[in-house]
Amino acid sequence: MTASHSKDFMTRKILFALVSVILFTAVDCKEEPTKPPVTEQPQDTTSHNFVVTRIDTLGDWFSTAFCVDIVDENNIWVGGEFTTKDSASNYRNFTHNLAKWDGEKWTKSKVEFIGWNNTGPSIEIIGGIRVFSDSSVFTVAQYDNSIAWWNGKKWLSTYVNEAVVSPHFWARSSDDIYFASDEGRATHFNGETFTKMTTGITNPPFIDIWGDENQVYTIGKPEDINRDGTLYMMLYTNNTSNWEIFNTFPVFDSIPKPPNINLGGLTSIYRASSKSKLWVLGGGAVREITSIKPFAVKNIFTIPYDFYSKLIRGNKDNDLFLFGEVGDKVWHFNGKSWKIIDAPQDFFLLSAAVKNNIIVLVGATPGGIATQGIVVTLKRF
Repeated sequence: MTASHSKDFMTRKILFALVSVILFTAVDCKEEPTKPPVTEQPQDTTSHNFVVTRIDTLGDWFSTAFCVDIVDENNIWVGGEFTTKDSASNYRNFTHNLAKWDGEKWTKSKVEFIGWNNTGPSIEIIGGIRVFSDSSVFTVAQYDNSIAWWNGKKWLSTYVNEAVVSPHFWARSSDDIYFASDEGRATHFNGETFTKMTTGITNPPFIDIWGDENQVYTIGKPEDINRDGTLYMMLYTNNTSNWEIFNTFPVFDSIPKPPNINLGGLTSIYRASSKSKLWVLGGGAVREITSIKPFAVKNIFTIPYDFYSKLIRGNKDNDLFLFGEVGDKVWHFNGKSWKIIDAPQDFFLLSAAVKNNIIVLVGATPGGIATQGIVVTLKRF
């Protein structure tokens, strides 16, 4: 190598080193947006092939199924209000509030709650249910501040004075449960104590709640949806007593303007795990929250106008389900495409649950006051 070549080589090395330092410094000092941690799913798909395997009714007139949880296809729990006729067959008594499917038949039972302001024991409508095991079942009364739980031998109940509990709850375990209620109220239960959580808002009632290993997410719905400027709200917590608003959504904003993209009509939120995507349903679309700080959202699927969105649930990012207020259709996302799964009966859907290859829809049959609780079970083959 000649002296001139050697000098040029050394000059290029020095320049390369200086550029590397400058680039490293620029990248290191750049403030990166806070995003929900996401691990990209493989480009595999799940089957759309679901069929209705059972349609069951529970109770006589004035009956409604409000909530459901699935252990497996032979162990399904439904809470609600189930009546029976009197001896003259002209009056219906509220006699049961829980039904369990064992693979062959439904068995109804009565769970007694402490009741409103400790006036019980009384039978109350079960509005929320979670089955942790055969010896740990947690239920919430629909209209008062009572809970009841099965310990494997008997039902126990308590009235919660220090905080507000509601049928809108999500649980990591039996000793880590989060409740979202009206007037922006939230509560945490650690298995022994109910603790009021500060949300910072007082107006929108929360209508859905979901979480993962690290955070919990809620959606608030304005009490008066006709009032211009009312906001929908989404919040999250990092296992603290306080919630943080990470975005507000104008109801009447015809021109989307980031970061407050128009998501008016939000109804549900879902995330399979901390490594999954954060999904929201409502406003005529399914959207992915791609970043929390700064807030960013991506439209994934525009829902047909005749589908009245209620819940988004699933098993993972390539196995999502959309449920509407009328339970005759379920949308399924397999990771690449969306497809309608038909349920051959119209009814008022109040809740739904998904577990692996089983879907269970619950609600009330049409007919005004002469309704029955209905349970529609679908299975993937």
